[in-house]
Amino acid sequence: MHSTGSRWWPTLAYVLVVGVTLQMHNSGIVYAADDQSNSDAATTGTTTTTTTTTTTTTTPDWMPYVEGASNDAPPPTQKSKLCTNCTCNADTGTFDCTSKPLGPKTFPPEAWKSLNGTGFVAKRVLLVSTGLQHVTSFPAMNVTLLDLSHNEIATIETRCFINLTLLEVLDLSHNRLTTEALTPDIFDGHYSPYVYEPMEKLRVLRLGANQLHSLNPDLFEHLPALQELSLELNAFKVIDHQSEVAIAGISSLVSLDLSYMELEAIPKYLLHTPRGLRYLNLTGNLLREVPDALAYGTGITWLSLDENPIPSIVLGSDFPVLKNLTFLSLSYMTELKVIGRGAFRGLESLEEIHITNNPHLSYLHGQAFVRNDTDNPDRFDWPPVKRFYLHNNNISYLDAQLLVQWDTMEVVDIRVNPWACDCTNRWLLLTLLPIIERTTPAILNNLECSSPPQMAGQSMVDLEHKHTRMRCPDGAGNNPANDGALLMGLLIGVLIAIPFTAAVWCVYRRGCFGLFGRSNKSAYSRAFYSRTTLNEEF
Repeated sequence: MHSTGSRWWPTLAYVLVVGVTLQMHNSGIVYAADDQSNSDAATTGTTTTTTTTTTTTTTPDWMPYVEGASNDAPPPTQKSKLCTNCTCNADTGTFDCTSKPLGPKTFPPEAWKSLNGTGFVAKRVLLVSTGLQHVTSFPAMNVTLLDLSHNEIATIETRCFINLTLLEVLDLSHNRLTTEALTPDIFDGHYSPYVYEPMEKLRVLRLGANQLHSLNPDLFEHLPALQELSLELNAFKVIDHQSEVAIAGISSLVSLDLSYMELEAIPKYLLHTPRGLRYLNLTGNLLREVPDALAYGTGITWLSLDENPIPSIVLGSDFPVLKNLTFLSLSYMTELKVIGRGAFRGLESLEEIHITNNPHLSYLHGQAFVRNDTDNPDRFDWPPVKRFYLHNNNISYLDAQLLVQWDTMEVVDIRVNPWACDCTNRWLLLTLLPIIERTTPAILNNLECSSPPQMAGQSMVDLEHKHTRMRCPDGAGNNPANDGALLMGLLIGVLIAIPFTAAVWCVYRRGCFGLFGRSNKSAYSRAFYSRTTLNEEF
């Protein structure tokens, strides 16, 4: 038994020594004999750490899009390859690729990141006329304006603009977008507990000149801040129910452009929901009368009905009450002939009106603007018009009571009309022309008389300077301005006729030596010798 225990003692002693050594090492006590090994271990550890760090710090995915890419170069000394092909203006933050052929797709996200990676902060991105056909997603950027107009874009990737959280203006006009391709998912934004995935900053969306004929009813559900919508030059022909739902659902809408859409009517309640609507453009449609839907656009301040085939604006088809309307344009309307009584009576705040270039407009009623005062029905009121444009029409007469505050106006333009220079328009020379000459003398040209014939072609300005009095035709249609010449001709005729008549009478009385009515000799003899008194001779 003694011998067995003696055999285990060396083993037990070895185990104890190893245990003590490990404890000392863990406690930070290093013996000189282990210094070299520890040094080698430290070196190995450092090498391992360095290798690990190098593996973690990988090359950014946008580096291939940087000219002379180097990890050691600071961003300000590097330049994105995008700025080589396009223009990068650091002062304005504008990235401009206008008219540069980019191919069918937009740049990949890595290429866009190279702008930020090299220190260029793009705020305005212009990809106009670049031949794009498909728009892919953008990475996070500080872009506030994105112009993709005048391309061949037919498709846009879902959630394409979700990372452009500061985007305010998006121009997709003049492309090939169809109703089927333009879906609500394109405009998805980041989730919000208050609004369903909104693009909170987008306020201007331009969709004009595409191939749209209708709108998805939920198209704008992700755009709670949308204020300006342009749909011009899309051949809708009619605003169907789902398009009406889409537009009417934009509660924040301020400006709506529906021009050149071949619309024959406007849905009655289209303007009911967007109570903040201020600008409405209906130019170039097929409207035959003033739309009834305007009655619900009570906040509208600017309205254009240019280039619509409206033949007349009279009571019954006049403008509804638009108390806030300050600007109205009725120009280039080839079928407009008559503007009747009370046509503009509901426009009590109107300050500027354009009725120009209407070749068949020949009648403008003198009470087109007047309305009865709401407090005193026996009193008349007129809108405070400051700028009145009436040039290039077919109007011959202008009533002095059409607008009563002529002397306070800033602009009155009545050029290129076939004016009748008679007593009815006398006030033009006496009152209106001096006002125009004082305020806007540059538009005094092309003011000429067209009738009556003796006044045709004369400058109204010259007539005003000469203080010419214009007279009206009489009951028979004759112009008294010709009376002076007529009377003078009559007087000269009478003065010539009197002595001629007297001479003929005298010759007749004397018989003219027998040449008139005296055939026999005795009669001739008696006539030759007969005497008359002095009175008879005279």
